[in-house]
Amino acid sequence: MTRLVFPHHLTAKAITAYGDSLEAPLQKRDGHLIAPPTMPITFWHTDEVPWLAQEKALIHGQQSFNYEAPLKAGDVLACELTLMKRETKTGRSGTLTLYTHRLECWCKGELIVTADTVLISREGTGDE
Repeated sequence: MTRLVFPHHLTAKAITAYGDSLEAPLQKRDGHLIAPPTMPITFWHTDEVPWLAQEKALIHGQQSFNYEAPLKAGDVLACELTLMKRETKTGRSGTLTLYTHRLECWCKGELIVTADTVLISREGTGDE
């Protein structure tokens, strides 16, 4: 499976907790708390993504976010995570597997954010 569809209810509590973890100031627009721009990466968890289930340790290689509108507390999002590419490379530190993902989130039928993320796994990163 290379696509995962899931709902996500964005709460003020989750926005506040994420903002606090980043020590980021939070903003309000029209009385609604606005999520920090990198928050969509928290909408999916690697242990719930079937094609990443076997990976023990992952690091972020790259990420970008394209917003059509701000994410606000109370938004009920329809999210789709797609594995765009999986590639293996061999370098000086060993074999690396790069997983390129795209997360798209809609609210009330309107695209709100597209987030592209590359996660990297390295063979032999467990207990050696």
